[in-house]
Amino acid sequence: MEPISNCSSASGGWVCADAAAVMQAVESETLILYHTDLRGEWPRDAARALAARLPYGKRLAASADSPGARASLAGIALALRALSALTGRAVRPGEIVFAHGAKPRLAHACPDFSISHSGPWVGCAAVRCGRVGFDVEMGSSERIASFVAREAALKACGAGIRALREVRLGAGHASCRGELLHAHALQLFPGAAACVMTSLALPGLGAHALSPAELFAP
Repeated sequence: MEPISNCSSASGGWVCADAAAVMQAVESETLILYHTDLRGEWPRDAARALAARLPYGKRLAASADSPGARASLAGIALALRALSALTGRAVRPGEIVFAHGAKPRLAHACPDFSISHSGPWVGCAAVRCGRVGFDVEMGSSERIASFVAREAALKACGAGIRALREVRLGAGHASCRGELLHAHALQLFPGAAACVMTSLALPGLGAHALSPAELFAP
């Protein structure tokens, strides 16, 4: 897998593309990724306002003031941003379906998205067409990078963790249950390994970093 790394250090986090680049990515059908670093000040009131708009079961889990609940809620906020960019309209929290044992999805088929978080990092990858899987894990060893790529492949093909051994990795691609997936290794998260898998061959990635304060902004 060839790593994607066009990062520059900026106030509030690492920024790998500005808003204009994200829109260019949307127009050219490339992959987009919204991400955040949770080490900034947490906007408690705005976060609670978003949690109150989620389906009942998810609302209870996201309302807890814990690191896991914050990461989950941040992932939903990032997904709403990414999906709104892809659809050209404001996607509402109630449009996301949280099915037990499956990754979240829109009530209608497209676009597809995938959320992951580890340590301070939270991200959501999304594509207008096809399927996508995203995973990030703290650590940068070869073993962790391999696991992250396999987990992203499982998410893209809709398989559970029990199918991990069915994933085969190659140079720039993977296969899961006979389906070819295209790999995008990421170097956007210092101290962590991350990978995106897509069912379609896409020419690039448009990434956009948000601070915690920006996550829940209108």
